[in-house]
Amino acid sequence: MREPVERPEAMRWASAFSSNADAGTAAAEACAALEAALGSGPLDLAACFFSAAHVGAAGKIAETLKRRLEPGCLVGASANGVITSGHEVESGAALTLIGARLPEVEIHPFILAREMWEEAARDPVEFQRCAPHAIGAEIVMMLADPFTLDTDDVLTAFHRGAPEVRIVGGLASAGVRPGSNALILNDWVAGEGGVALAFEGELRADVVVSQGCRPVGPPLTVSRVDGNVVLELDGQPALERAEQVLRELAGKEREHLKSGLYVGRPVRAGASGRGDYLIRNLLGADRDRGFIAVGDQLAAQEQIRLHVRDAASAREDLELLLSPQAFDTRAAAALIFTCNGRGRGLYGVPDGDISTLQSALGGAVPAAGMFCAGEIGPIGARNFVHGHTASIAIVRPAGSAAGGPDPGE
Repeated sequence: MREPVERPEAMRWASAFSSNADAGTAAAEACAALEAALGSGPLDLAACFFSAAHVGAAGKIAETLKRRLEPGCLVGASANGVITSGHEVESGAALTLIGARLPEVEIHPFILAREMWEEAARDPVEFQRCAPHAIGAEIVMMLADPFTLDTDDVLTAFHRGAPEVRIVGGLASAGVRPGSNALILNDWVAGEGGVALAFEGELRADVVVSQGCRPVGPPLTVSRVDGNVVLELDGQPALERAEQVLRELAGKEREHLKSGLYVGRPVRAGASGRGDYLIRNLLGADRDRGFIAVGDQLAAQEQIRLHVRDAASAREDLELLLSPQAFDTRAAAALIFTCNGRGRGLYGVPDGDISTLQSALGGAVPAAGMFCAGEIGPIGARNFVHGHTASIAIVRPAGSAAGGPDPGE
């Protein structure tokens, strides 16, 4: 008689939330919920996101999670608001936690420090030392403090040293000055730098980066530029040409200008529509000289497009990017990093992004994340820091494929 084949342990995720004002109690409550869902015993991963009210007690949160969950890898960051499986909590004390048992998945943590990454951007050997196992990883999750780490430099180092790796994450947003955030990586708790996890093995991640903007008007050639200051567009003073484009917009399009005007930089050849551009803020204009300032360094002869953002565009864009999920196996979990400028401020109602995500995934998928001061995700062939964006990693076992068995079966 043939011996029964033992089926390998399945990937398992669970998430939890606490609004308790005491950080230690909040962490304990979230741990209890994870233990109830996953059973006792060590986890492979625990990731927590907590509000400004808990920044001073980040060490207590870390100790509680380590003692209760014994995670092989613990990571966390502070935020202006947190995201749970069902809600976006934009005010008050909050802690959201997601944990997992990940058979046949290896997680490699590393700390991001400015002085280390200056050399890593130039030296491939130093890059591999700073980011062990990043080359060939299925995905990297990155959390950083916006005041003490130049995340763009880190992403440039990745583009040179591991160009195929997708990075998802965000910048801590609990405070507005150096020292006002907190980051956690295992025994390391600090208010500066950044942390990252490289995942490899039997795990598959889909990455969705929804910028929530759409182009208006024609492509505009940057005729003259000085860094981030555009002097001329299409051979005319930049402000004059931009205003011509805006005057020619239809009435409905002009209404959307109330939500802000942005500049899109092409990220792929033949860029023409939504998703083909890297969205950057329009910082201001000098009417006397006809200049406009953009939140990025532009290049001469680059073709940019003006973009607008509104709730309908943001929701439609996210729904469109998530639509292929309906044809895949059920997701095991999702990590979501969304901009501080989204949420109620964009949609006018709570839970705009998480409700759209859960609807696309069939609901009740363990999820966690945070509101960010900048979201990290790939557009085209590179990873960028974005604004006004939702950057999402949707995780499944590597063996699952569209039309295959449900990973929970």
